[in-house]
Amino acid sequence: MSDEEIARALVALVGGVGNIEAVTSCAVRVRFVLRDFGAVDEDGVRGVPGVVMVARQAGQFQVVLGGRAIPVLRAVRGVLGA
Repeated sequence: MSDEEIARALVALVGGVGNIEAVTSCAVRVRFVLRDFGAVDEDGVRGVPGVVMVARQAGQFQVVLGGRAIPVLRAVRGVLGA
């Protein structure tokens, strides 16, 4: 999957554009701040190619993508129109 395809899948699986308050990353994780954690399809996120693991930490839903985290973050921001 391309970075954009991964980004579109992640946005949908975390509850859509309207559920995302903010998105950031570190070197290996894309970190979502969400309005409703109940809207997340966690198993679906785990099934996205390239996703290593997911975690809920520090009020964030974190998706571990390894070295693809920053390119996927850029693509997520494009999907969000940010």
